[in-house]
Order: sequence, then C-alpha cells, then structure tokens
Amino acid sequence: MASLLDIAPAGRTVPVRGTDVAVTGVSAAGLATLLHRFPALLAALGGGNMSAETLAEAAPEALAAVIAAGTGSPGDSKAEAVAATLSASEQLDLLSAIIAETMPQGVEDFVRRLESLATAATGGRGAPKDR
Repeated sequence: MASLLDIAPAGRTVPVRGTDVAVTGVSAAGLATLLHRFPALLAALGGGNMSAETLAEAAPEALAAVIAAGTGSPGDSKAEAVAATLSASEQLDLLSAIIAETMPQGVEDFVRRLESLATAATGGRGAPKDR
C-alpha cells in the first residue's frame, strides 16, 4: 500500500515567454489564504463556474497572487510582482492550468464537495455566515 510520500508531485508546465513554468495548483491552506485576502474569489468560486475569465473579472487584483500560489510561491511578493507584469494571455494560460490542477474534477464538483463538508461540520446548518 502506498503512503502520501509515494505520490508523485502533480503538475504540468505552461510555456511563458520561451520558458516552461511549473504549475502545481493551490493547496487547501493556500486557497484559504487567498480567499481571506481576496473575498471576491469566494463569490467567483461559489458560483461553481470559476474559469480563468471569471476569475479575471471577479478579482483582477488577485490574479497575481493566484498565479504565484499556483506556481509554488504562495504569498511571495516578488512572484506576485512578476505575475502582475505578464500579459493577459499569459496570465490566462497560467490560470487555466492552475484551476485544472487545483480542482481536477472541475469547479462545480469542488464546490459541491466543499458545501457537503461544511454542512456535515455544522450539523446540517450549512457554512457559517459572516457576522
């Protein structure tokens, strides 16, 4: 039987300006941090149709942070600054790969499972509301 240590790192590469950039996706901790920093991401995610385009429209200021997190540098201001200088097309290429790596079964499935966990954790009352 395999352990967590036996799992090969997930990911893919995205060519950007002649260089292959490794995309690993965003961890649960990284996602929680991003949602706390950028509440508009929660609205985009909650709709179940988060695409790179939706994310760009819902929280343009968060794009660089998501790209940094999804390429292995969560919260790194230098990585975020570089991500912010990329063209819109390059950002969308990276974001598409990051979303696919972060939620491989799709956004709707991810949101459905997250809501199910929230319901179970709160005894059927659903996710806690902001006060």
